[in-house]
Amino acid sequence: MLSQQRKPTMANSGILFPIACPENPDQAAAKLCTRKVLHVDNASLQYPCAPINLMKEPVGILATACHLPAHKCTVKELFQEEGINLSSDVAARLGIEQVPIRNGQASETASNMAVAAGREALQRAKVDPMQVDVVVEYSIMPQEYLVPVWNMSNKVQAEVGATKSFVVGFSGGGSSNFMVALSATAAMLSENDSMKTALLVTGDATIPGNRVLNPADPVTVMGDGASAVVLQRGAPGSVVIDTELWSDGNNHDICYIPGGSLIHPDDINLYRMQLDKVRYDAFPKGETLRRMTDKLLERAGIKFSDVACVLCSNISSQDEAAMQQAFEGKVSPVCASNRESHGHLQGTDFPLNYLSLIESGSVKQGDYVLGVSHGMGATAAVSLLRC
Repeated sequence: MLSQQRKPTMANSGILFPIACPENPDQAAAKLCTRKVLHVDNASLQYPCAPINLMKEPVGILATACHLPAHKCTVKELFQEEGINLSSDVAARLGIEQVPIRNGQASETASNMAVAAGREALQRAKVDPMQVDVVVEYSIMPQEYLVPVWNMSNKVQAEVGATKSFVVGFSGGGSSNFMVALSATAAMLSENDSMKTALLVTGDATIPGNRVLNPADPVTVMGDGASAVVLQRGAPGSVVIDTELWSDGNNHDICYIPGGSLIHPDDINLYRMQLDKVRYDAFPKGETLRRMTDKLLERAGIKFSDVACVLCSNISSQDEAAMQQAFEGKVSPVCASNRESHGHLQGTDFPLNYLSLIESGSVKQGDYVLGVSHGMGATAAVSLLRC
């Protein structure tokens, strides 16, 4: 304990920032760690960096909402539309029956769906938009305008009326984007006395002709949708305990659209998503996520046997089987159900699965829930929640 004469000069104003903390400095991959830097008036004093699970105040989920197009298309129809053969083997590996698809109406642009999800989440949370301190976007698929200025969170902020807030957006990392946003936002709310409430939001719309990822050897089928989560410091339940993040920069181009809008700015039909299937298959998805989970649980002082269930991305039946093996059969049945009826919804997979889990009544207050995502091999993430 610090003596009266040696108090930190900025005891309540730690700075949060991501730093690379490789276990082996020779490795290209590095774990992303959130750390609090404590400023003291005596430079000789040594203080250990505090991980995010030692947050000053708990941050929890007040409400979650998903906005999905009413129109759905079967996987068989989509394969025919994209000129791909749907064999019985491929159908079994995917485990997807249909996906929600925008019908072309203006109300179903990615950002408009995100606005609708944001409004519903705030209503469910009984939070006035003017109480929102930050709007955080975690979209993955290309948006309506090209950078440098436009970001979906700007539009959401304006249209839901959260005019007191500032906005920030995360990109890349596949479905792990949600956990990246969750981790960063929880840290902001916990450590900053001037902030209390955040709106996390995404809207993802698959580019026409790209719903079947890697047509030569299909990996998943993607739908359209949006989701939003309201986080608040001091929330009574669904507390964000900790998040473990890990990135391998060597896989930066494992899944991408060549050239993007710089090549075909006016014709979206010319965009084609690429997946390096060899590298995707080689990435040790289950092993990596289990190793990260064990590290996170040790930090939190929790045993894996204490975890009630696991939520994963809705990529495919084959992918979920690998997660079931890595996590000892604890992947919740809601993941398979949502995958079959919705396919892969990018950043919305986790809010959708979380919402289904809570509504199913299969977890009780105090239960621990893990969210895991391998991020296609580029950014892996594990988040621990206490219901």
